[in-house]
Amino acid sequence: MLSDLALSALTDVMLACELFFLAGLSLRPEVRAFSPAWIWSLTLALIGLASMLGAIDHGFFEAIGHEGHRPMVVATRVVIVAGSLAMICATATQYLAGKARWALIGLGALAAAWPLSRILTSDDFLSVILYYSLGLLLLAGFSAAHLRRERHAGAMLAGIVLTLAVSAMIPLGSEGFGGLGLYASYHVLLMPIVVLLYLGGRSFRSSRGGAQ
Repeated sequence: MLSDLALSALTDVMLACELFFLAGLSLRPEVRAFSPAWIWSLTLALIGLASMLGAIDHGFFEAIGHEGHRPMVVATRVVIVAGSLAMICATATQYLAGKARWALIGLGALAAAWPLSRILTSDDFLSVILYYSLGLLLLAGFSAAHLRRERHAGAMLAGIVLTLAVSAMIPLGSEGFGGLGLYASYHVLLMPIVVLLYLGGRSFRSSRGGAQ
């Protein structure tokens, strides 16, 4: 019988591989660097990297109480914040133009200072959850406003709502599914959800033109 940590590591690897695959699919031949579609691909890749770092930590460091556990936790959470900021940048470049675009990106970068400071000085994970939830809510709002104009906005909105619902398992102290534990259950539930996030990103522009 695998331990909860082993199951968490195993499911984290599976989720990471799926996200890397979806990030690669997002980089279609017509996608230009720093376009909304390109930044969304980067977002998926960063989330995948965070999952892979988490798997390495759970599988090799945390399980034996290795001194590298704390640095791995910090690295994993910093990458989550980076992925959340990339999500905000993708939202800004897709839906805003001019000063409004740069204002949102600037505010997103400024807001990232709070979870980063908490990551470096404490074991607080709630600040990270709140920051990526902010990014998801911003994108959800714009997706809802463009439901009729963007073919895949519905998939994006559904993916965001489900991600937020599943993420609530952590602060609520859920025990997850029997035999899996909290974090393995979280990873398994995210596996079909990230497909919706990938599909939602298919509506993002592949060029660096103006907002829709």
